[in-house]
Amino acid sequence: MTIKEILDFGRQSLTQAGIEYPGLEAEILLSAILDQDRVYFYTHSQELVDLKQAETYRSVIKRRGQLEPVAYILGKKEFMGMDFFVNRDVLIPRPDTEPMVEYLIHYLQVNFPEGAKILDLCTGSGAIGIAIKKHYQKGAVSLSDFSGAALAVAKINANQLVKDDLSLYQGDLFAAIPEAQTFHLIVSNPPYISQAEMKKLSRDIIEYEPHMALDGGASGLDFYRRIIEEAYLFLEKDGLLALEIGDSQSGTVMEMLKNSGYQEIQTIRDLGGHIRCVTGKLSRLKPADYNKLG
Repeated sequence: MTIKEILDFGRQSLTQAGIEYPGLEAEILLSAILDQDRVYFYTHSQELVDLKQAETYRSVIKRRGQLEPVAYILGKKEFMGMDFFVNRDVLIPRPDTEPMVEYLIHYLQVNFPEGAKILDLCTGSGAIGIAIKKHYQKGAVSLSDFSGAALAVAKINANQLVKDDLSLYQGDLFAAIPEAQTFHLIVSNPPYISQAEMKKLSRDIIEYEPHMALDGGASGLDFYRRIIEEAYLFLEKDGLLALEIGDSQSGTVMEMLKNSGYQEIQTIRDLGGHIRCVTGKLSRLKPADYNKLG
């Protein structure tokens, strides 16, 4: 088959499967298999594709037609200008997380030009912490996750992207962190989908991405309660806590922070203009008994 013919096959198959952008995704998948950019297809449309490559293409088109995310098929996802290895043990990094990371990098560069200690809690693929380390090299970055399989993915990315120049901890939130260890910044994108919302997720998410990294309990707020309650033990003086949140959670999470002694509470919006992150600095007083909300 020629490049044009096999692309036509890919587009038609993905169209029939109900994929939103069948032409684009057909080209992206073929680009990975042929190791050519998409422009090449238009200048070499009559070039023949060898049998092995054609079979591989049919296989990945079938997988995408079954709604497996492109990132898992390719084994990578671009985030903050870097290609992160991903598999079904970790969530796929989303572009809407990038404004938060950009804000935090700038915050660290301005407030801690000589270096700071950073913890990426619930790290998954390591995207947030590794991106911070890549652009803020003086920082001492630690990654933590409950899942050993997720940490294995994060370690691969750390080795490939920042020469493994960080620390990894496995355990249940702060239980994984040595008691004497403190940080100038703790950032987390915890599971925050409510159980009711879990039932409404699109098939490509619910059938392929890890539920452990999605399910935030009955209200979606379980992990925020625990993180906010415990973070003061691991924050340096005037340390910053940054939490990625779901679309309707900003008001409740901001109130949680306020009630637990956090000050200078701010929000960061994502690419679509939605509040995607809430940050707060901890006062020097130990938080009062936590008023459970939500």
